[in-house]
Amino acid sequence: MKASWSRRLWQPCKMLLSRLWGTRMVWGFVRGDGEFLPHTRISNTSCVFAKERLQVADHVFIGHFSVLDATYGLKIGEGCQIGFFTGIFSHSSHAAIRLYGRAYVSTAEKKAYFTDSVEIGDYCFIGAHATLSPGTRLGKGCLVSAYSLVKGSYPDFSILAGQPAKVVGDTRRLDAKLLRQYPELETHYIGWAGAAPTDLPATPQP
Repeated sequence: MKASWSRRLWQPCKMLLSRLWGTRMVWGFVRGDGEFLPHTRISNTSCVFAKERLQVADHVFIGHFSVLDATYGLKIGEGCQIGFFTGIFSHSSHAAIRLYGRAYVSTAEKKAYFTDSVEIGDYCFIGAHATLSPGTRLGKGCLVSAYSLVKGSYPDFSILAGQPAKVVGDTRRLDAKLLRQYPELETHYIGWAGAAPTDLPATPQP
C-alpha cells in the first residue's frame, strides 16, 4: 500500500516526537519507495543510513540503538526481528583507514574499501549486539546468536553463533518440538516456511 503524502510527512515527525517520551518502539514505516508497512516497528533510537536503498518487508521489528547501513544495499525479509544494539553494514573502511592514514578523508575513490549488499531472509532473528558484515546472506528462518560476528552466505534455518559465526544448529529441530506442543500453530508456520518442520538428525559435533 502506497503511503499518502500526509503519511510520508507525518511518519518522520512521529519518530521525532516519540523521543519526548524516551526510548520507544514506533509502529509503521514508510519505505524509500513510498510503500507503507503498517506492522513494521522500529525504535526511535535506531539509525538507518541510505533509507532509499533499504528493501524491507512488513512485520519487521528493529530494536533499540541499532544501526542499519543500507548504503550499498540492504534487504530485510518479512517478519524479521533485529535485536538491540545490532549493527548491519554494507561497507567497511577498516583496511582503507590504515592504508591511507591522513589522506583517507581527502581521497574520493579509495582502494581496500569493502562494499557489498546484505540480505536477510524471511523470519530471521538477529540477537542483541550481533554484527553483520558486508556481503552477508542469510536464508529464511535463521537465528543469529547474541554478540555474533557474521559474514558469508548461510542456508535456510541456520543457527549461527561465534566470532566469526559458524553454523551450530538448525531452527527446524526446535520448531518441530514446539509444534508438537502447540499443533494449532502449524498452519501459521507453513504460511511462511512453506512446509512443516521435520525432525532432523542431531547436529554432528566438531
